[in-house]
Amino acid sequence: MHPMTKQHVIYAMDKNATPSMTVDNGAVVTIETYDCFENQIRSEYQPFHRLDWSRVNPATGPIFIKDAEPGDILAVTIEKIQLIGDATMLTGPELGVLGDDLTENTIRRFPIVNDKLIFSKEIAIPLNKMIGVIGTAPAGNPISCGTPEAHGGNMDCKEIKEGITLFLPVNVSGALLAIGDVHAAMADGEVSVSGAEVSSQITMRLQVVKEKKLANTKSNQ
Repeated sequence: MHPMTKQHVIYAMDKNATPSMTVDNGAVVTIETYDCFENQIRSEYQPFHRLDWSRVNPATGPIFIKDAEPGDILAVTIEKIQLIGDATMLTGPELGVLGDDLTENTIRRFPIVNDKLIFSKEIAIPLNKMIGVIGTAPAGNPISCGTPEAHGGNMDCKEIKEGITLFLPVNVSGALLAIGDVHAAMADGEVSVSGAEVSSQITMRLQVVKEKKLANTKSNQ
């Protein structure tokens, strides 16, 4: 098993990024991730304006997978998502699709107890752990980790969870996989700009698939 700490992060998926790790085809990898705010938020009372938005959506990586070449498929099997610490959410004016209805910024921190997010004394939300940002490097220009595209990226799909295998295109040698933005709980999107954002440790198996093509994908240029 190959461990990697969250000190190795990127903010854009880029074919020119220096790999943080090189692994064999079929390797099992365990990585640590920051929450989507790069763990900047430690308290509900810290000044909102001090949040550095240039550090949002960091992804741990990239990982170079041997034998992965352009035209291949990278199969990423999510074996385990372990949550670390409390979850964070924030809302505010002009943030998310409900931002026009909000008049002030609010930060909330939620403990996780017995597989539930403790939203309040009356409300405990069952966890649905999922990965928001996961992707390979595009063949063209770098793409921000906050943007979804044909290479993956910030898809925020609640189906990217433990036990699934995600198939991603290999656009450059080594694939250059990166991953981050784990949620303790999220519905079908982030209407107020964030889910229940949390640090994590992810264990996954990386397998290169040869001589297959993904349907309905466009070129990453």
